[in-house]
Amino acid sequence: MDKKWKKRLYPMTYILIFALTSAPVFLGYVMEGGAAVWLGRMREFRESFAGGVVLWFPTPGLVTVFGSQGMSFDNGVWLLPIVLLQMLGVEEQTAYCIWMAILGVAAMGAAHWMMKAFFENRVTALSGVLLYMSCPYRIYIFFDRADMGQILVWVLTPLFIGGLARLRLKTRKKAPQGLIAAVAYAGIWYADARWGVLLGICAALYLLFWERRLSGLLFLAVGAALSLPAVIYLARYLLKGGMEVWDLPLGSIMEKGYTLGHFMTNWTYQPDMPGMGIAFIAALLLLIWFYWSGYGEEMPKAVKGLFLSAGALTAFSLRYFPWDYVQRIGAPFLRFVGLIETPGVFWMLANILFTVPAAWVVGEICKKQDTTIKWAILVLLLMAALATALYLCNALTYTHLPLRQ
Repeated sequence: MDKKWKKRLYPMTYILIFALTSAPVFLGYVMEGGAAVWLGRMREFRESFAGGVVLWFPTPGLVTVFGSQGMSFDNGVWLLPIVLLQMLGVEEQTAYCIWMAILGVAAMGAAHWMMKAFFENRVTALSGVLLYMSCPYRIYIFFDRADMGQILVWVLTPLFIGGLARLRLKTRKKAPQGLIAAVAYAGIWYADARWGVLLGICAALYLLFWERRLSGLLFLAVGAALSLPAVIYLARYLLKGGMEVWDLPLGSIMEKGYTLGHFMTNWTYQPDMPGMGIAFIAALLLLIWFYWSGYGEEMPKAVKGLFLSAGALTAFSLRYFPWDYVQRIGAPFLRFVGLIETPGVFWMLANILFTVPAAWVVGEICKKQDTTIKWAILVLLLMAALATALYLCNALTYTHLPLRQ
C-alpha cells in the first residue's frame, strides 16, 4: 500500500469508528432513559444561571424526583457549554445531541492521546482507539444510562492517564504533560466527585508501588487543589453526614456486582451489566496466547502495570468482593461505598485501562506477521468491534422510545 493511500486510510478509519460507535447522536432526538434526568438538571441549571443565582450542584427535589442520587455530587460547570447553546436559541434536545457528538469526538481524541503516550506505532494506536470507542461499557454509559457525569469521566480519564504516562518519558516537556493530567483530574472531580476519589486512590497507589514516581503525586495534588469546591462538598458529607433530604444510599452494593458470566456477554447484557464484547474477548485471548508462546516478557512495564491494575479492578467489581465489610470500617466508608451504587464502576475503569495492553498485543502480533496476516488481523478486529458497537447502538433505538418534551 503506497503512502498516499495510507494517509487517506487512517483518517477514514477514525471517521468510520466514530460514526458506527456513536450512531445515536445522529438520530436528531433524545432517547428515553437517563437523558431525561440530565435534561432536567440542565433546565434547572439554565434557569438558575439566567436568574443570577447559579445552582452548581443538583437540588434535593430534582435528585429525589428522578431517583438519581448518584448525580448529587456532580458539579454544573460542565453544563455551561450546553446551557449556553440553549440560551442562544438552540432547541433543548438538539443542543443535547450536539453536546453528545462533541463529547464523542473528544473521547476519541483523548483515547488517541492516551495511546500515543504508550505507543509510537500508528496501527497500535488505532487499535487502542477502536477498542476504546467500541467498548460495550462506553456505549452503555453514553447512550443507555446516559449519565453525563460518567460520560465526562470517559472523556477525561484517558487525558489523565496519558498525562501521567508521559512523565516517565525522557523529555523536557514534563511540566505541560503533568498539568494536562492535573486539569483532567480536576475536571473529573467536577464531573463526578465519586470518580475523583476512586481515580485519585488508584493513581496514587499505582504511582507509589508500581512506577515509584513522586512527581505524578505532585500533579495529582494540583488537580485536587483545582477542584476544591467539589472536594469540600463531598468531604463534608462523608465526614459529617447530613443531606437526609437527598435520600442518599447507605445500603450494600454487593448484590449489584458482576459474576463471571456477565463479563462474557456480547450482543446483549442484563440491565446495568455490559460485558466485554467480542473484540475485548479476542484481545484477551491473544494476550493469553502471547504469554503462552513465551513473549510475555516483551510487555513494557507501564503496559503490564495497567494490565494488572485492570485485573485487580475486575476483582473489585465482582459480587463476591466484601464491600459490606469495607462499609463497616467507619461512617465515611459506609457513606462513600453506598454512593458508588454498584461495583460495576470498577469494571468500567478496568475496561478503560485494558484498552492499552489490548492495543499492545494487537500491535505486537502484527509486527511478527507478514503483511497479509497483519491486515487480516486488523480487519477482523475492526469488524468484530464495530459490529458489536453498531448492534448495541441499533438495539437501543428499538428499545428506547424518543423522549417527549
